[in-house]
Amino acid sequence: MFHPKTPFWGNPLIEGEILNVNSASLAPILEWLCHTPKVTTYRVNTLSCSVDTFRKKLEEKIAARYGQKSPKVYGLPNLPEVLCIEPLSMQLNKPSIDPTLKEIVVDTSCGAALLRGAHIYAPGVLAMESNAQLQENVNVYADLTGKCKRGTITRYESPEKIFLGTGKVLMQRYQLFNNSDKPPTGVAVEMQTNVSGVPSLGDLSSEEALLQNLPSIVCVRVLNPQSGECILDMCAAPGNKTSHIIELMGDNGIVVALDNSASRVRSMLPKFKHYKSVTAHVFDSTRAVAFDATHTDKFSRPPFPSASFDRILLDAPCSGLGNRPQLSCNIKHVKVLQSYPNIQRRLFGQAVQLLRPGGILVYSTCTVTETECECMVAWALKKFSNLRLVDATPRWGGPGLPLPDLDASQSQLLQRFGPSGENADTVGFFISKFQKDSE
Repeated sequence: MFHPKTPFWGNPLIEGEILNVNSASLAPILEWLCHTPKVTTYRVNTLSCSVDTFRKKLEEKIAARYGQKSPKVYGLPNLPEVLCIEPLSMQLNKPSIDPTLKEIVVDTSCGAALLRGAHIYAPGVLAMESNAQLQENVNVYADLTGKCKRGTITRYESPEKIFLGTGKVLMQRYQLFNNSDKPPTGVAVEMQTNVSGVPSLGDLSSEEALLQNLPSIVCVRVLNPQSGECILDMCAAPGNKTSHIIELMGDNGIVVALDNSASRVRSMLPKFKHYKSVTAHVFDSTRAVAFDATHTDKFSRPPFPSASFDRILLDAPCSGLGNRPQLSCNIKHVKVLQSYPNIQRRLFGQAVQLLRPGGILVYSTCTVTETECECMVAWALKKFSNLRLVDATPRWGGPGLPLPDLDASQSQLLQRFGPSGENADTVGFFISKFQKDSE
């Protein structure tokens, strides 16, 4: 598996505090976070396209790139809307540094994306050697330290840059670093090979299907939205889970998507333009409960009266330490990472009030810290006597971690995607499912 170097996590004692694990458990978690998930997953929009139709299109695009050695496209049981692309065979995945090629350097965020099969977009390029021509192949490196100055014209020399693969230049220096008020957009370098083994196809998302991590797809399946229900997505951006909710409901019912960022809500709206059941609002979900008795048109705008929703998805703001591969981590933001449980509890409290008796609440995060995952579940069960934990199925991840405040049977009801287990080749993720007692 790809493991470029020991990541810049800093002090192991601090790392252990952040992840809330002992030192014996820390090394495999950090190593796993540096590896790239090898399987690429697409979620087909079955309201606009059949799975078989999109599979054929996907296979044609892969065959045009890789010919007879194309990786296999396959489905998954219990997730009929999912198509997976397997990693490349070892014969196709042996990129090496060609000393005759010029170099470009990208930031770590861009580097992580290209290891997942993406091409390089203009904002991710930090440096390009002079005289790199259109259609010319180049060696691609990531700058792990963040010290490479944007627009560097000479070869960036650093012991802390890592080779990621080769690509074909589609934008030249004057397009990337023109110092205009309008930053450049579009694909700057089309990846030809990468060192992770993931096919370099770019993002083939369209109205018909969406590139999405498997745990995020499973999360909405655990919510299990039904036609005709009223459903709230409390922290909806970028809207991928929201659209999945709509599709599983057959676009029949009421779906409300909230996010406290106007720019993120604007970016979601194009994904929702073909659906009739969804409304999106710029709103702080920590204030989503209405206490004004005159607010009777409950779904027109937030805040909402108590017990308004049949199901609620709280995919909470979190430290994001489940995202893989992590090429770097800035430990100086420890206090920021430790602040997330506070906001998560505030959101949780609002969700419980907004959920109708007998309704379903799914709490999820894209992190691996116990404090934001299992500890939140233990807190919720203690705080809200009208909540009970139910099995987070369909099950593709492993059980939750054992805690003093969670017995073994409760941990088994949780779903954690992490370094161990049958489906460890994903990003890190956590899913829990609650039902509110009937009155």
